[in-house]
Amino acid sequence: MKDDIMYDYWWACMGEGYSRALLSLVMQAGSSRRLYEMDERSMAGLKGISKESARIIVEKRKSWDPEKKFEDFGKTGIRFVPYYLKEYPEKLRRISGHPFALFVKGELPEDDTKTVAVIGARNCSEYGRRVASEFGRGLALAGVPVISGMAYGIDGIAQNACLDEGGRSYAVLGCGVDICYPESNRNLYNRLSGNGGIISEYPPGCPPKASLFPPRNRIISALSDLVIVVEARKRSGTLITVDMALEQGKDIAVVPGRITDPLSEGCVSLWKQGAIPVSDIEDITEIIGKSNIKGQRVRDEKDHEEALIIDGSENEKLIFSRLDLDPKSIEQIRRETMLETFELIEGIMLLRIKGLIREVGKDCYVRG
Repeated sequence: MKDDIMYDYWWACMGEGYSRALLSLVMQAGSSRRLYEMDERSMAGLKGISKESARIIVEKRKSWDPEKKFEDFGKTGIRFVPYYLKEYPEKLRRISGHPFALFVKGELPEDDTKTVAVIGARNCSEYGRRVASEFGRGLALAGVPVISGMAYGIDGIAQNACLDEGGRSYAVLGCGVDICYPESNRNLYNRLSGNGGIISEYPPGCPPKASLFPPRNRIISALSDLVIVVEARKRSGTLITVDMALEQGKDIAVVPGRITDPLSEGCVSLWKQGAIPVSDIEDITEIIGKSNIKGQRVRDEKDHEEALIIDGSENEKLIFSRLDLDPKSIEQIRRETMLETFELIEGIMLLRIKGLIREVGKDCYVRG
């Protein structure tokens, strides 16, 4: 097995740019070891590999010692999981064009555990941010891992919220698992390897490239029992994942938004095509057939928030009633409440202390 797997590792590392053809080529050759031993002419005779690709692989092979390379790789703490190993996810093995192998930091999601993908716009609104956070938290409390791409925006927000509540989350990257992309999600990257996992079909050291991200989306959808789109523009990379999920026979859910909001155009379009609208964690757990066993905690927190509002002063209640998830400036709030400046500032300060509102820009506020 060791001899076989070290050649599989070599072949997986050769696959950048045409990773979806790796398994087909191995099947044609009979094994990765036979591929390694092929001359350039024989390799170029395989269906799916060009003469130029064969030349490049043979050239790279000259400086590749399979045993030494695999031994060095074993010291990195990254797991190498070819398609034939038991721990390779069955959900992923079922799809057409599944990866030849996976590189993993941390763990892989368990096949007998329901999982949900939460995806959406990178430049999301405060509404999208709030919903992604609530869904991430709610899924953690329900014992449902979150699958996503660790991208800036909806993906990372949902995954961070899930981890904050002690849940598990898994990120599928469009680069090597030893590379944190985007760098702004470094903290999330560090947390995931100990509370879920970081997964890629690309070898360590493979840099992020635009061409590598669409293929990784098929892995996100394959590992998920449900794909939820929180926010997406009409022409959005998020919809690539949706298309792949539909090809795989997955359920698609969308978060309703305002029809005039460009960030809702993608969700509204999917809704018209039959996607399931969801507005809370109970909707989600019902779709995947898992009872929300800890959902009471979410409801208790909402009750606590309402109690804080009720116990507040009349000025606090008035200010809070004028706020939602669209940022409003102090001047806007003053015009809508007709409060004196000192009353307004005092009310905002008390609401912030209670965690009911927060500042999202200079002197601009939204509900907490």
